[in-house]
Amino acid sequence: MELEDELKAVGNNMKSLEIAEQEASQREDSYEETIRDLTTRLKETENRASEAERTVSKLQKEIDRLEDELLAEKEKYKAISEDLDGTFAELAGF
Repeated sequence: MELEDELKAVGNNMKSLEIAEQEASQREDSYEETIRDLTTRLKETENRASEAERTVSKLQKEIDRLEDELLAEKEKYKAISEDLDGTFAELAGF
Protein backbone atom coordinates (compact mmCIF):
# COMPACT_ATOMS: atom_id res chain seq x y z
CA MET A 1 0.00 0.00 0.00
CA GLU A 2 2.85 2.41 0.70
CA LEU A 3 4.17 1.83 -2.79
CA GLU A 4 0.78 2.74 -4.28
CA ASP A 5 0.61 5.89 -2.16
CA GLU A 6 4.12 6.82 -3.21
CA LEU A 7 3.24 6.13 -6.85
CA LYS A 8 0.14 8.34 -6.56
CA ALA A 9 2.23 11.07 -4.95
CA VAL A 10 4.79 10.85 -7.76
CA GLY A 11 1.96 10.92 -10.31
CA ASN A 12 0.42 13.97 -8.66
CA ASN A 13 3.82 15.67 -8.57
CA MET A 14 4.27 14.91 -12.29
CA LYS A 15 0.85 16.42 -13.06
CA SER A 16 1.68 19.48 -10.97
CA LEU A 17 5.01 19.85 -12.74
CA GLU A 18 3.36 19.49 -16.16
CA ILE A 19 0.80 22.14 -15.28
CA ALA A 20 3.52 24.42 -13.94
CA GLU A 21 5.52 23.87 -17.14
CA GLN A 22 2.50 24.74 -19.29
CA GLU A 23 1.86 27.89 -17.27
CA ALA A 24 5.52 28.87 -17.50
CA SER A 25 5.46 28.26 -21.25
CA GLN A 26 2.35 30.44 -21.59
CA ARG A 27 4.00 33.22 -19.57
CA GLU A 28 7.13 32.92 -21.72
CA ASP A 29 5.04 33.20 -24.90
CA SER A 30 3.26 36.20 -23.43
CA TYR A 31 6.56 37.84 -22.49
CA GLU A 32 7.98 37.21 -25.96
CA GLU A 33 4.90 38.76 -27.54
CA THR A 34 5.19 41.76 -25.21
CA ILE A 35 8.87 42.13 -26.13
CA ARG A 36 8.04 42.01 -29.86
CA ASP A 37 5.28 44.58 -29.39
CA LEU A 38 7.50 46.90 -27.35
CA THR A 39 10.35 46.52 -29.84
CA THR A 40 8.02 47.45 -32.69
CA ARG A 41 6.68 50.42 -30.76
CA LEU A 42 10.23 51.54 -29.93
CA LYS A 43 11.25 51.43 -33.60
CA GLU A 44 8.13 53.38 -34.60
CA THR A 45 8.81 55.96 -31.90
CA GLU A 46 12.45 56.28 -32.96
CA ASN A 47 11.34 56.78 -36.58
CA ARG A 48 8.84 59.46 -35.52
CA ALA A 49 11.54 61.15 -33.43
CA SER A 50 13.95 61.15 -36.38
CA GLU A 51 11.28 62.61 -38.65
CA ALA A 52 10.46 65.25 -36.04
CA GLU A 53 14.15 66.18 -35.76
CA ARG A 54 14.36 66.55 -39.55
CA THR A 55 11.21 68.69 -39.54
CA VAL A 56 12.59 70.87 -36.74
CA SER A 57 15.82 71.31 -38.69
CA LYS A 58 13.92 72.32 -41.84
CA LEU A 59 11.73 74.72 -39.88
CA GLN A 60 14.75 76.27 -38.14
CA LYS A 61 16.38 76.87 -41.53
CA GLU A 62 13.15 78.49 -42.75
CA ILE A 63 13.01 80.67 -39.60
CA ASP A 64 16.63 81.73 -40.13
CA ARG A 65 15.90 82.57 -43.78
CA LEU A 66 12.80 84.58 -42.85
CA GLU A 67 14.66 86.43 -40.09
CA ASP A 68 17.41 87.35 -42.58
CA GLU A 69 14.76 88.46 -45.07
CA LEU A 70 13.01 90.54 -42.39
CA LEU A 71 16.30 92.21 -41.42
CA ALA A 72 17.02 93.03 -45.06
CA GLU A 73 13.53 94.51 -45.49
CA LYS A 74 13.94 96.58 -42.32
CA GLU A 75 17.23 97.93 -43.66
CA LYS A 76 15.54 98.79 -46.97
CA TYR A 77 12.71 100.52 -45.08
CA LYS A 78 15.21 102.49 -43.02
CA ALA A 79 17.08 103.57 -46.15
CA ILE A 80 13.83 104.60 -47.87
CA SER A 81 12.69 106.48 -44.74
CA GLU A 82 16.01 108.35 -44.56
CA ASP A 83 15.76 109.14 -48.27
CA LEU A 84 12.21 110.45 -47.82
CA ASP A 85 13.23 112.50 -44.78
CA GLY A 86 16.01 114.04 -46.83
CA THR A 87 13.63 114.76 -49.69
CA PHE A 88 11.08 116.36 -47.34
CA ALA A 89 13.86 118.45 -45.78
CA GLU A 90 14.91 119.67 -49.22
CA LEU A 91 11.33 120.50 -50.16
CA ALA A 92 10.84 122.34 -46.87
CA GLY A 93 13.91 124.44 -47.70
CA PHE A 94 12.34 125.81 -50.88
